[in-house]
Amino acid sequence: MTGSVEAFEVRIDDAVLENLSERLDGARMPEAFVLDGTEDAERLAEVVRLIEQWRKFDWRTVEERVNTVPQIRATVGNLTLHAVHVPGVGPDPLPLLLMNGWPSSFVEYLGVIGPLTDPAAHGGDPADAFSVVIPSMPGFGFSDRFLDRALRWDQVPDSFAELMTGVLGYQRFVVHGDDFGGSIANALAGRTEGDVVAVQTASWLEPRDPRNDAETAFVRDDERWNRDEGAYAHVQATRPQTLAFGLDDSPVGLAAWILDKWLSWSDPATWDAMDLDLVLANLTIYWATRTIASSCRMYALVDWAGPGPTPVVPTTVLVPNEPRLAMPPDAWLERAYPNLERVVRLERGGHFPAMEVPDRLVEEIRTTFRPHRG
Repeated sequence: MTGSVEAFEVRIDDAVLENLSERLDGARMPEAFVLDGTEDAERLAEVVRLIEQWRKFDWRTVEERVNTVPQIRATVGNLTLHAVHVPGVGPDPLPLLLMNGWPSSFVEYLGVIGPLTDPAAHGGDPADAFSVVIPSMPGFGFSDRFLDRALRWDQVPDSFAELMTGVLGYQRFVVHGDDFGGSIANALAGRTEGDVVAVQTASWLEPRDPRNDAETAFVRDDERWNRDEGAYAHVQATRPQTLAFGLDDSPVGLAAWILDKWLSWSDPATWDAMDLDLVLANLTIYWATRTIASSCRMYALVDWAGPGPTPVVPTTVLVPNEPRLAMPPDAWLERAYPNLERVVRLERGGHFPAMEVPDRLVEEIRTTFRPHRG
């Protein structure tokens, strides 16, 4: 099933940007922070500061930067997907499917595209070159919002595999994914078609059936995280459209909902290293494309309790240094991934490694997939 493909450039209408500016200028901010939950005043103050920065943000400058990388829109089955597609520069570039999650977008990876596709130009070995494909998930950014049709969770990994093979013509490819992208990487690791060669995921399989004290503690910590930090996921899984009445109408509400995750999931030691323009560009994309509802809808589609396909291809698990996140013991990962090759535990860099520790992420991608070339 080969779909159509056409070149694409990002262009947000002036009227959309003017309306955003007017709404930000007229927004009401909280008069005081009432801290009865698990929030903290420092994080909320940082949200306010970033919203003030968004008021001054020059989208057009970032838009020019975004459009320096080749992009496509491709029809795959009943979906139309936006993707960055940058062929590698080297003797035999390895196709790499690179996937972000929520509340992120393809711009998270802009800083690592050059070193991955043209390592020689960035002080690396040309033999490490990748041809990089970064799709926007259905309902995210410039991909189809699928508002007029049903979508199953298992369609997403299948559609991405078809994008790589049927549309772009790659016979074999490797996969890296963060957040939802990591969950899709897990599903692709279960493919038996032979097109997925190896996988690196930063979203390991959920803990079940603990067999020792370390795994029991892991399950307990995971449940604590879901209780204290996971309310957003429950709301998005059960009331995505109700939530959208507020977030699709208020840029301040949208920003607070998204920035809370960028702030609380990133490593405090690396937050200042992130490119603020890309953080604000991510907000602008969600606002301009009106995809907060359709991206939240993804949470309603995931079968969180289902086992999914058993990973069979060689897999690396990348464990970020994310505050308060439950860290899986090696024994659990070894049982969850029968073909586990590596467990990499980052000392620096949280949920958004491409922006927090881009050099380290590039290094780990190169190291993980180097044995699977040829």
